[in-house]
Amino acid sequence: MAKFKVQKKTLVYDGRIVRLVVSDGLIRGRKARWEVVHHVGSVGIVPFLTKDKVVLVEQFRYAVGERLLEIPAGTLHKGEAPLSAAKREIQEEIGYAAGRFEKLNIFYPSPGVTDEFVEIYKATGLKPSKLAADFDEDIKVKVVKLSDALKYIREGRIKDAKTIIALLLVADKR
Repeated sequence: MAKFKVQKKTLVYDGRIVRLVVSDGLIRGRKARWEVVHHVGSVGIVPFLTKDKVVLVEQFRYAVGERLLEIPAGTLHKGEAPLSAAKREIQEEIGYAAGRFEKLNIFYPSPGVTDEFVEIYKATGLKPSKLAADFDEDIKVKVVKLSDALKYIREGRIKDAKTIIALLLVADKR
């Protein structure tokens, strides 16, 4: 493993969700620079309405300029545990509370530039329970068969990485 020696860190941006830090230092005795986006972390949930039907959301994603079909997901609030965030997010995004949550996995979506993690849950035993949605979200709820969601991945209709990973995880457990 290479030895990293950080000599100087510069905070470039400090926002509500991310911080950008540029670190200058040495790796194997040579000058190096690392640009890292520090992120509070996020959660994604695969909510099962029935044994074979999952609830997805369609929403516009400004960064990519298009509407994407995704699992309900969101960013942790400061000091919030991932499971608490998962419970909050499905109520905000799809209007349900879950009787049971099963943690499936944690992954890093882009570890070359960010320390963000996404903790993935399967939710079952759904009951209507609505929380107010975030003001900046325009979400359409879609109920689809799991088999159709997997087909959408193969067809390129689902492009979101956390959604692809989460749906493949639940399909693999069947």
